[in-house]
Amino acid sequence: MLRISQVHKNLVGGVALLLALIWPGLAGAAASDFQVIPNEVEIGAFFQGTQVTVQGEIPPGSQAVLEVMGQPLEEKLMRKGRRGILWMNVGEIQIKGAPCLYLVRSTNPELLSPSQNRQAPWGYQALEQQVTFSGQVRQGEERALFHQFLQLKESEGLYRNSLRPLKVVSSAPDHLTVQASFNIPARVTPGSYRLRLSVIQNGQMVSQEFADLKVLQIGFPALLSSLAYQHGALYGILAVVIAIVTGFLMGFLFKGKGGAH
Repeated sequence: MLRISQVHKNLVGGVALLLALIWPGLAGAAASDFQVIPNEVEIGAFFQGTQVTVQGEIPPGSQAVLEVMGQPLEEKLMRKGRRGILWMNVGEIQIKGAPCLYLVRSTNPELLSPSQNRQAPWGYQALEQQVTFSGQVRQGEERALFHQFLQLKESEGLYRNSLRPLKVVSSAPDHLTVQASFNIPARVTPGSYRLRLSVIQNGQMVSQEFADLKVLQIGFPALLSSLAYQHGALYGILAVVIAIVTGFLMGFLFKGKGGAH
């Protein structure tokens, strides 16, 4: 009996070891169905934005929504108001829950229409439910503030609700492969970004897949950021030196142009 028990334990242990060796490969194969290329973006001194391609698989007859989302950040905006004949800052508005980047596309633009999908967990309609305003906010103006906030972010290239549908680049009896390109703007901040592929059937979300995009700061901007956070005094001195040198060069150039006349 003891011998049989030992054999059983050895068999279970062998199976467990085999699964442990095989499982990472299986997980990797499943994860490869949804991918972003490249999955790392480097921000240097002359970074002007870039483009990433995202690809995933969905069942035949399904629709899909693809989102690129940054971490929620707290932002502050100044409210303008008239004081006599002058326009000036009259208060501060705090914004919470808004992602620092939000790009979204779908196989059917109607999926992103707020008028038809008020309760959908994607698109601007979902953002409106999670973004809050406080400070100098008048009663009942939250909706108007949200739309003004969207306009600001869209003008910066940080938000986009694209009407162009996802492309179907290949199809098979058991799946469709959808693809989209997203513009990562020059104003993007370093950090980790989450991509989400939502699969919709008969108007209901049936599954989601996730991938990550890393935005890394390199070169001189990375050096300045490191100095600012880890060596504040040295960063202050360097900033003063750069300002003096820049002022000297500008003065020299403009003086030279003036002498030419």
